[in-house]
Order: sequence, then structure tokens, then C-alpha cells
Amino acid sequence: MTTRDRMHELVEQIPDEQTAEAVDYLEWLLLDEDEASPEELAEAKRGREQIARGEYVTLDEVKRSLGL
Repeated sequence: MTTRDRMHELVEQIPDEQTAEAVDYLEWLLLDEDEASPEELAEAKRGREQIARGEYVTLDEVKRSLGL
């Protein structure tokens, strides 16, 4: 059995209430977005600048604020 055959077999087993999620995922896999957009690059740059200025919260701080 090929991988594609196995994929078809699995698709047939997806419950009706999960087919929309499966379609979304398959469409996402087909996107040809190997590179970040200019907006995404600018956002990442802003984030790095914020981190450099100490403007961030750690995961431990978030957990504590949520009582975890």
C-alpha cells in the first residue's frame, strides 16, 4: 500500500464532525509559503526589539498569574 493509498483510507475514516478541520489542515499543507511576508518579518523584528528591551513575560510568570 502506498502512502497516498493509506491517506485515502484514513480520510474515509474521518468522522463527519471533523471533516472541516481535516480540509483546513490539508489546505494548509498545500500552501506555498516558504518565506515570511514583509508584515510577518516586521512583526518578528518588533518582537525581538521588545525582548531586547526586557518587555516580555516568562512562561513561569504566566503560569503563576493563572494559578498553575
